[in-house]
Amino acid sequence: MTDALLGTLILSPVLITFLLKSDASLSFMALCVGFVLSTSVIGDLNKLLNQMNLSVTDTTIAMILIVTPLALTLLLTRKAHVKGIMFLLQLVVALAAGGLLALSIAPLIGNSQQFNLPQSEFWPKLQNMQAIVIGVGGLLSLLLVWTAHIRKHSGKKHK
Repeated sequence: MTDALLGTLILSPVLITFLLKSDASLSFMALCVGFVLSTSVIGDLNKLLNQMNLSVTDTTIAMILIVTPLALTLLLTRKAHVKGIMFLLQLVVALAAGGLLALSIAPLIGNSQQFNLPQSEFWPKLQNMQAIVIGVGGLLSLLLVWTAHIRKHSGKKHK
């Protein structure tokens, strides 16, 4: 069951990117922003929610802050009209986003007996590849965003 959850976390962005033709490079960056938010503003956000008489755990807030930007970006950037090698690179970035998602979520759900991701057979392999996942995802995301911007402007004629 744990291996299935880990696989789902890793492959979900790839599947959504493939089916919706979403921009995985932007979704990887949105995931990074969500992770930074989950580590930086969680205390203040929890205080604000408590003042509003909403009782939410830090784990729940962190998971929402991590997953929401990724999911919204994948949905809002559907039909990005990327084809050929660029679309294959988008799928590689989506795989990196899935790996980063699993690496970000695992410590949060690590206390659960049912879904203890560090108990997974594949978890040590993913942890060993953490630098590669983040480096390749970040570098390809930047390159794809930059080249998309160049392609859009190169087709316009100036008068």
